[in-house]
Amino acid sequence: MSGLLAVMITGLVIFSTPDKDNSNSFKVDAQLNTQIDKTSDRDTFEYFLSDLVDNDTDTIMHRFERYNQQLDSSERLETALLGKYMRYKAALATLRDNNLNVDFQDLHQQMLLLQRAFFTVDEQYHLFSEENLLRELALLKKDIKESAQSSEEFQQRWEFELNKLPPVLRNSFRNASLLAALNETNILDTQSQFIAREALVGSEAAERLMILDQQRTDFDLHVHSYLITRDVILNNASFDDIEKEQAITDLRKSLFDNSLWRRIEALERIHDR
Repeated sequence: MSGLLAVMITGLVIFSTPDKDNSNSFKVDAQLNTQIDKTSDRDTFEYFLSDLVDNDTDTIMHRFERYNQQLDSSERLETALLGKYMRYKAALATLRDNNLNVDFQDLHQQMLLLQRAFFTVDEQYHLFSEENLLRELALLKKDIKESAQSSEEFQQRWEFELNKLPPVLRNSFRNASLLAALNETNILDTQSQFIAREALVGSEAAERLMILDQQRTDFDLHVHSYLITRDVILNNASFDDIEKEQAITDLRKSLFDNSLWRRIEALERIHDR
């Protein structure tokens, strides 16, 4: 799927041409057809952390260090900062798991405290300034919506706040709001969902999103069927371990392209827990 950019409602999946400027030695198989996001240090960190499901933090760090050595000295990132970012992400996951029903304002404040615990003031600004601002704007939007006497008043006050932002951040927040609105259409039936999406992004984009939804549904059904058949193989007492492994490998080959194997293996591990 080289060169294809696919935006899915549940997340962002990017298929693109390989990064010809750097060796692929630091990439895992699932990343060979992807480019490193160099928009910011944080985006680069997230690229390497995307493989954390299948690898431990030491492996991630070694891959990052190999990548870093290929950069000019002026472009190299701080390895220690990646280490702090990984520890922050682990603490953030625990924070969210322990605060499923907490007020969003309280969660926002706890996230700020967590950032202060792991990073210097400069690092906090460098890594989280835009994210924190967007979250603050989301809280402000909620307050305006609750206090406005009409939809017209809400829109007027909200646009006034948005127009205070620099153009890049204004567009970022509008894009984030658009994705949130698109996510809200997931609870609708197919026809209502298409109409709502068409109003948000236009006919062509709404049609592409429907195609992506169908592809995701087909893939999920395919995986479900595969895992059931795999369970049958694993529970077949007439097979020894080697025969079971070969039968599962043959099944995987018959159903999925090689580029999807690491993803399938990760789903197997989740299924087996």
